[in-house]
Amino acid sequence: MSKIKPIFTFLLLTLFACNQEKAPVCDQVSEKEAIKLTLKKYIIANEARNISIIGEIWANDTAVLSLGTDRHDVFNGFDAVHKKFTEQFERFENIFISSRDQQIYVHPGCQTAWFSEILQYNYTHGDKAIEYTDLRFTGFLEKRGDKWMILQTHLSAPADR
Repeated sequence: MSKIKPIFTFLLLTLFACNQEKAPVCDQVSEKEAIKLTLKKYIIANEARNISIIGEIWANDTAVLSLGTDRHDVFNGFDAVHKKFTEQFERFENIFISSRDQQIYVHPGCQTAWFSEILQYNYTHGDKAIEYTDLRFTGFLEKRGDKWMILQTHLSAPADR
């Protein structure tokens, strides 16, 4: 009887260990591709001045934060970000944005990610052509359901030297 208890205990532990649910495997490559698409939609929304795309790619809650190139450009919450883009789309025309040096990191759990890239941002405001070269664009995304949503961004211009 004393030999049966340890064997029975071992069998029970083995059985419970085998029945544990496996955590879903994170496919880093496909998640990065999905994030690249979200960031491409950011550019498309700006170039097309399409506010509905902004609503599709930004998280619609108070956790959102967007920092612009000016120290006063601090937008807290989705409503503030939405208002900023709405005003910008009314003023800017002929927008063209290109991206380079994009880096994306996906957390091993595939629920959060960060990115950085360099943007070339051109537009007209009235009769004046504006060009921002080498804008650093960084941000944080969260996966909600099956979509990557932007929660935080920061644009910074290189210092004039």
